[in-house]
Amino acid sequence: MSMTLRYRLRRFIHRLLLTLSSAMVLSLLVLSVASCSMDNTLPRHQIPPLFFPHRTEFLCKHELTVTPPVDAQAEIWYQQAVALDTPTLWKEDRDWPQILALYTKAAERKHWRAMNNLATLYQTGVWGLIDSDKLLVARQPQVAMALTEEAMQMGVPLAYAVMGNYYADGFIVKPDPTNAWAFWQQAAEMGSSYAQFTIGRSLNSGSDAPERGRWGNVPMALKMLECAFSQGNGDAAEALGMEYSLFIKDKPRALHYLHEGVKFGSWGAANYLSIEFEQVAGLGPDGIDLTRSERYEVFTDALYRNRDLRFPNLDKVLPLPPADLPQWNGNKEDLINAAKQVVPIPPPPAPTPGADLTGRAHIPQGWVLPEYPKVPWD
Repeated sequence: MSMTLRYRLRRFIHRLLLTLSSAMVLSLLVLSVASCSMDNTLPRHQIPPLFFPHRTEFLCKHELTVTPPVDAQAEIWYQQAVALDTPTLWKEDRDWPQILALYTKAAERKHWRAMNNLATLYQTGVWGLIDSDKLLVARQPQVAMALTEEAMQMGVPLAYAVMGNYYADGFIVKPDPTNAWAFWQQAAEMGSSYAQFTIGRSLNSGSDAPERGRWGNVPMALKMLECAFSQGNGDAAEALGMEYSLFIKDKPRALHYLHEGVKFGSWGAANYLSIEFEQVAGLGPDGIDLTRSERYEVFTDALYRNRDLRFPNLDKVLPLPPADLPQWNGNKEDLINAAKQVVPIPPPPAPTPGADLTGRAHIPQGWVLPEYPKVPWD
């Protein structure tokens, strides 16, 4: 065999081995990923009992009674992240690296709300509003799934509801409505107000229509919606208010649910009441009440701009009739701020020794002299 032929043969064999090695490595990676996704020990594969829409019993549980306690420092980081991720700023103007960093630090301390918010950001990603092609937060599907499954292992009801959303949307897992409803049902039974509202709304129908996600079980629907409402769920408050206004025809209860819904941050409840107080035969016990209608419209506009607002002190500026309305100067921001939660101002720190002195004897607040003088080394 000539030297040239021998050289070409060696090159062919070498390339063939490289090709086979690459294919084997790729096959091993694919098998590894597939085996991981099919690991039946993962929470995503632990499918709860099948959804049963015609149930007759439901025990109301509250999410905050079953979720793990929140670390104080993690709560501070979480609140800081929420404050930065505010709808009052354009998405392009928010400090996303800092928001992610704060959520991540809180999540590392098992703050379940921070884990959920971080998973949501990584599930969908964040794109600009002014420039829709500008990527502000990149999607990280596997991180989102890992955070959700970790929260499930911690016993967080909301995490089970989110897994139901994943199956409904086909996020990482194969789309499966049966599994989605099973996880939502499990989350509702565990105490998730979001899942209780989701199931309650689906059962609030006159007949079964599974293709539209509707079943006729109104008594159970009201029980679940009431449970979600008792946890401050604005969507449940709006749904109950509409039910008692349009179908049960109980105006006082409808007014109660919708008014509480405004406190809970329901834009729909505020908008509905704004219209009702303009009607002669509306929910207002005294007929048309344009003054109340105007104030509800202010809260409607505020919630339309920022769905994260809550108004626990609404009764101070907009009590239900027959209570008289307090005076208002007409400034919308004043009305909104008066209805928000009052955040107590922490007392100033106690003065440290020397802070009240002047001249060379003055020591800045927070600084103190050591208990014993430090001796320098010889």
